[in-house]
Amino acid sequence: MSTPASVSTTAPTNAALQRASIVAVIAAVLFFVHISLYFTPFVSVLHDTVRTIYYIELDALLGVIEHLMLFQVIAALPAPQWAKQAGYGWLVIDMATNIMQLGGVPAALPLRYGGHIAAAVWAAAASWQARGALRVVGVIYAIDLALYSFIWPFSRLSFLVLLPSLVLLPVWLLLVAGEIRRMRGQLVS
Repeated sequence: MSTPASVSTTAPTNAALQRASIVAVIAAVLFFVHISLYFTPFVSVLHDTVRTIYYIELDALLGVIEHLMLFQVIAALPAPQWAKQAGYGWLVIDMATNIMQLGGVPAALPLRYGGHIAAAVWAAAASWQARGALRVVGVIYAIDLALYSFIWPFSRLSFLVLLPSLVLLPVWLLLVAGEIRRMRGQLVS
């Protein structure tokens, strides 16, 4: 069976791996900053009423930027093609819900959390192929994200289930950056 011309089966180049590694670190920092905003005195995790229009715009723009950056990371990190496609799907869904938020569309949370199932699939599949901390942190992150995506509508306290992911995602992205750097080193030598 032949591969369609539009599907690339080549491995990432040294330059692509270098960019993806740097982008993974930047994305980790942006996700950390973005997540930290949820815990500032000016924003309440439990009550959306304190969110100002400026916060909503900043939240949406940060969301789009950090997700845009991850396209390169998904392309570089080894994972089955179906898992990469799930990762790309997550990015598109999350960016769409961020733009919806920017446009004033009220809570597109069911769509966003549906996309997080795809994120969990990608993170779990990519992590499972890795070793050490990358595998452990990635699989725990994926399980936590998927679990929260299913239980969030049932309790106001369900956000407690998501708390580990708020730390695990930036840590996992830093570990991914290290893995991509390791892959680059193997390519060079």
